[in-house]
Amino acid sequence: MEPFVHLPEYPFVICQTCGYACVANEVATHLRKQHHEIEPKERSRIAKLVEEIPGIIPNQAGLCGFRFPPATTEPIPFIAAPKIDGIRCNECGFVIRTTQGIQKHCRREHGWKNDWSRGGNVTKRARQLRALPWTTGVHCQRFFRSRVASRWFEVNRGSRGSQVAVISAPEETVEQRITQIHKAQANKFEEKKQQIIQAGDEKAECCNTEPNPWLRRVGWAEHLQGLDRERLRESMGPIGEDEATLQRMWDSLGRVMDQARAAAVPIRVGHAVLFEVNRKEAHVKARKPFDSRMEDDTWVRYREVMRKLLCFIQRTEDWEDEARPPYTVTEKQGSLYDAFEDAA
Repeated sequence: MEPFVHLPEYPFVICQTCGYACVANEVATHLRKQHHEIEPKERSRIAKLVEEIPGIIPNQAGLCGFRFPPATTEPIPFIAAPKIDGIRCNECGFVIRTTQGIQKHCRREHGWKNDWSRGGNVTKRARQLRALPWTTGVHCQRFFRSRVASRWFEVNRGSRGSQVAVISAPEETVEQRITQIHKAQANKFEEKKQQIIQAGDEKAECCNTEPNPWLRRVGWAEHLQGLDRERLRESMGPIGEDEATLQRMWDSLGRVMDQARAAAVPIRVGHAVLFEVNRKEAHVKARKPFDSRMEDDTWVRYREVMRKLLCFIQRTEDWEDEARPPYTVTEKQGSLYDAFEDAA
C-alpha cells in the first residue's frame, strides 16, 4: 500500500512521503498528482486497498465530526514533524501559529478585548507584565494541509518549552526608543523594494494604477502578506507543454465560457433573464439587461483573466504551507474541483 500507511487509531491513511493524510476517495488523485512515477494500474490497486480498510473515512464530509487526539498525545509518526511555535487558546484549546490568528480567535469566540488602547503613559505601561489568554511555544501537528480537519492540534503537552504568554518590555532609555523608531522607519523604506508582499503596503506594485481605498477594501495586501510576489506572478503564467491536465481543464472551461456568451442573447433566453444576469444587488433591479456583445479583443482579455485564475488555483494547491496563499474552499467546491480535475 506504499507510500501510504494506516494507523489503527485514525480513520484515514497517511502518505509517508508527503507527510499528510488522505481520505479514501482522494488517494487516486494524490497518487496521480504527487507520485506520477507509479503506474496507473498500481494506483488503482492501492486506492482499492485503502477503500477496503475497515472504518476508513470515504470523503471529506466524513471528517466533519472528526475528534482530534488529546494534547498529551506523543508526536504522531509519518505526518510532518511537530512545529514548536504553536499558540494555544487557554479557554478552549484551539491552536494556531500566528499571533494575529489567536487574537482574532479570542475576540470572536471568547469576547477578548485588548486592554492596550492608545494613549496614556506608554513608557510605564510597557514595563508592566500582562497575562494573555493564550499559551505560546506549543508543539503542534496537523493531518491535512487544507479543507476539513486541517487545523493544527497540540501534541506532547507537558514537554518543556511552552509557557503562558506574557508581554513585557525591557527597560530602555528614551534615546534608545527613538533610535529604534528611526530604524523601523528606515526598514519600512527598504521593505518596499523587496519582492515580499507586506500587509501595510498602500499600493501593490502589480496594481499601481488602482486607487488605494479600493485596495484597502478588498484586502489584497493583507491577504497576500508575506508571500513571494514573483512566484505568485509565475503561478498565473502560460500553461506549459508538461501541464497536459491543466491544459485540458482550461480548454473545457474556455468552451463553457464561449457557449455561455453565445447563449446570453435575447433570442435565446429572453430579456427577463438578462435583466437578472445584470443585477448587481439582490434587492435592486438592473436598469438594463446584460449585453454580451463586445469586441473580440475584449473577450480575449476576459478569457485571460479566467485562465490566470484557473492556473493560480491549480498550481498553488500543492505549494508548501509557508508559501501557499491562504485561500480556502468549501467542502462542495473542493469535491467539484477534484471531480473536474479527475475528468481532465
